[in-house]
Amino acid sequence: MAGVSDTRPVGRPPGPHDDTLSKLLPRALELFLEEGGAALTPTRLHKETGVARATIYRNWPEPADLIEIMLQRATAFPDDMTCTDDLASDLHAAMETLLFRFEHRPVRAFFAACLEYGRHNERVASAATAFIAGILRPFHVAIQGGLERGDLDGVEHELVAELSGPVILQHIVMGFPVDAARGAAVVDQFVAHHR
Repeated sequence: MAGVSDTRPVGRPPGPHDDTLSKLLPRALELFLEEGGAALTPTRLHKETGVARATIYRNWPEPADLIEIMLQRATAFPDDMTCTDDLASDLHAAMETLLFRFEHRPVRAFFAACLEYGRHNERVASAATAFIAGILRPFHVAIQGGLERGDLDGVEHELVAELSGPVILQHIVMGFPVDAARGAAVVDQFVAHHR
């Protein structure tokens, strides 16, 4: 038709719309946590969500494709995160972010499911590692700021492990909740140790 510009590529339709993902991902996450990656077949997802099988096959032909998207969304964090000039405040903010995720996201169950499915799928194993790196990103930002200002001395990843290790162990490995007071105490001990 003359005068009408259609910039869509010829052939495949463009990728899925956000409404498709918002319909598909919550149920895919539930199935993944309840039954594992094997439940994420196009037929099952179509039955559970109403999203067309062809759309699922075209965009997420393997369970690992959906798991990677879930991991990316689970670890999304603002790229513009900045530090203040106060190490303790930055570390407390990072801890609060982690504890918010523990309380409002199925971090422990999700990580366990990723590890289980990742034993059979290298892409998911790598994504699970990226998932942990993503939830620790606020600590890296805060500690990197402290190192640059000279408030801290040491190796960034070792300092992140020292600070986050107790709460990660308590929540993800042992399955116990970590409250705000415990998180604050871990940060205060870390700061006191490194002053």
